[in-house]
Amino acid sequence: MTRFSALTTLLLGISAQAAVPTPGAGEASSTEYRPGEAVPLDEADLRDITLQVMQRSPLLSSAPGIKFATAQRSMRSTDIASVLYFPHSESAGVKQAFLVRCVRSVADKPWSCERPEIRRYLRLDSQNFEVRVMGAISTEGALALIDASREMARAKSPAGAPALETAVMISPDGFNSRYLVTWGTPEGYQELAFWAHLRGDANPARPESWELSVFDP
Repeated sequence: MTRFSALTTLLLGISAQAAVPTPGAGEASSTEYRPGEAVPLDEADLRDITLQVMQRSPLLSSAPGIKFATAQRSMRSTDIASVLYFPHSESAGVKQAFLVRCVRSVADKPWSCERPEIRRYLRLDSQNFEVRVMGAISTEGALALIDASREMARAKSPAGAPALETAVMISPDGFNSRYLVTWGTPEGYQELAFWAHLRGDANPARPESWELSVFDP
């Protein structure tokens, strides 16, 4: 399949994706929304965002479409959108998908999108839910971090509830060079989170290299 036909297929897929979970899609964009309130994304919005992602990351042409898209009003005249695409590649059992965040200053104006991020889906033999992994951490580092936090997740599970045995997500905190690792239910609902710091120049692929503390929002 050529790049042109792949792009055409992706955009046609967006046209057909009336079921993409975009809150209130189809409402007039001139509606007044309060900060934090969901803002609808229509087909034109998704096409605009997808074309921007495609220009920076042609590999998006291998994605079968959009998995999830949402937007909300940040300030009176600013909207922020997040769009997650279905995985476009898989290597050694790890799937990769593009996630992009975009901003527009006024409704009906073009979106301005950041450089797309890669979300990886890591399979574990111990659970059915695939761990969502963001940032530069390697697969080996992510596995070590999961092992390092597993016992703490069990110990810190809510009283009277089953022990949390499902690792849900690993995401970076760019300001402090640390990662947030979350644990939750078998369905992937997050219940508990830890900050993880790498000990100096230690090997991130070893569980003992990670120092953990409970996330305090």
